Amino acid sequence: MLNWIGPWLVAIEPEAGRVVADFHTAFNLVMAAVFLPLLRPFAQLLVWLLPARAAQADPSKPVYLDDSAHETPAIALAGAAREALRMADVLEAMLRGALDAIDQGDRKRVVATKGLDDVLDRLNRAIKVYLTELDLDSLDDDDNRRLTEILAFITNLEHAGDIVEGNLMALAAKQLKRGLAFSVEGQAEIRAMLERLVGNVHTAAAVFMTDDARAARSLLGEKEVFRDLEAHATEAHFARVRAGRVESVETSALHLDILRDLKRINAHIAAAAYAVLEKRGELLSSRLRRDAEVPPQ
Repeated sequence: MLNWIGPWLVAIEPEAGRVVADFHTAFNLVMAAVFLPLLRPFAQLLVWLLPARAAQADPSKPVYLDDSAHETPAIALAGAAREALRMADVLEAMLRGALDAIDQGDRKRVVATKGLDDVLDRLNRAIKVYLTELDLDSLDDDDNRRLTEILAFITNLEHAGDIVEGNLMALAAKQLKRGLAFSVEGQAEIRAMLERLVGNVHTAAAVFMTDDARAARSLLGEKEVFRDLEAHATEAHFARVRAGRVESVETSALHLDILRDLKRINAHIAAAAYAVLEKRGELLSSRLRRDAEVPPQ
């Protein structure tokens, strides 16, 4: 189009250098006027054609472990405690996954629950490394006590997760592979114990954060509750076996192993109560005192 545009521009501006500058200015203005209104629909077309890949946060990556807080023990310990609560959330998710896997026969939940143990292990490792980097000379007695409590809490959560992943999920996978089904009563017993474990994780987290003695006593009392639940469920299971219930006979070993593992998991969760009750003199000394008051049989 220069054959038409050139003479017209020269008629307006005879200076050649100025003509070139005017042409480029006019060209850019025309291009902007034509294409700017099209940018938004074109952008929407690109988003539709090339959707952004959703970036999922890594659940095993620590969120509250601030390296800059190492010089302030109270802040560093608070961050480690908040990270420990994330571990409690992961353990709760594992127990709910175990409930779905065993109660509903969900194979996908078996795999997903086993994967959560890796998250638990990584968080546990990160918290321990973070705490070992604290300057011990800057910690007072309360700080040292809290550090010990955090280490004990996360260690017990990690052990509980190992039992869920290594034992409970292995038993669930075996049940699904063999196509076995628990009796209605046996299924209800396992479901009730798993749901109670989830509640105990909540209580353990509350005890860990608040040092509440009443909650600690209640949590420690769950050990006795689970011993009774296991004993009653085992007795009821053997009664069904003696009655010739086919489903109970076929799942006998699985059922008893699951009951045992649920009690072991609860023992690790209930351990959160020890530090609180020990500070109040309600743990070892009171037990010994009660034992001394019991006359020999």
